[in-house]
Amino acid sequence: MAHRLIKDNQTTGVAIQDWTVLSYKTSILNSQEIDTASADLGIPIPEMIFGNNFLSIEHKSSGFKLEFKALPALAMVDQSSTSSDKIKVSYAREWFEKRSMANHEHITDVVKPYDWTYTTKYNGSNVSTSTTNKDRLKFEPTTEESIDIEQLKRPDPILFYDENILFEDELADNGTAVLSTKVRVMPSCLFILLRFFLRVDDVLFRIYDTRIYHRFGTNTVIRECSTRESSYLDTRARIPRSKGDDLSLLLDSNWISSQLPDQESYVEVLHLE
Repeated sequence: MAHRLIKDNQTTGVAIQDWTVLSYKTSILNSQEIDTASADLGIPIPEMIFGNNFLSIEHKSSGFKLEFKALPALAMVDQSSTSSDKIKVSYAREWFEKRSMANHEHITDVVKPYDWTYTTKYNGSNVSTSTTNKDRLKFEPTTEESIDIEQLKRPDPILFYDENILFEDELADNGTAVLSTKVRVMPSCLFILLRFFLRVDDVLFRIYDTRIYHRFGTNTVIRECSTRESSYLDTRARIPRSKGDDLSLLLDSNWISSQLPDQESYVEVLHLE
């Protein structure tokens, strides 16, 4: 299938049929951008915040456009009164207060509670450009549509592939929280994985996945969202005995995902025409 690769400074992507897929990667936010983002969000932001990075897909004729960015994702972090206490580590409160005071120069409530694991169920920003179709270009729940896994397993040529980190934090050496995207475009379809991966050492693993799938030649975009979670010890116990004391699998979000039970999932569909 005819396609055109895109490469312009920090932007890479592909144009295929009526679609444009773009991935933009640049450096972490500078100190002024960090201050602005922290003040706007009302929380300290992750240590590594790629606030200008994004992945986007756009369908020209319908005006549908979906973006994946860090700051809208962080806007969904829990800031309720009990948010900071939901997951505990041995010295979480002391670290939380010190970090809050260090990063809240422009925030009135210095020790404002927030979920220090940066857990977010963000599944993309619908920024469709069509003035006539914008209200109609929305994802709706479905039980009739699903991602064609068999098609994704086929050894089709990959026209474009990219990975993009949106934010990452090591939780003061208590684990890691990462939000990232992967995109794969084949002659027959495009596929996106947005993943929030959380590891809190000796406490838990948590994964929120959003999968976007479109088969070229159809008028549907499918979004599948899933939640997986399990205790750290239960997950660690699943490491094959052959690995001995090698704990490297606990750093592999793909292996962790294959071991965690599916707690919740749902599928949505968007019709382009």
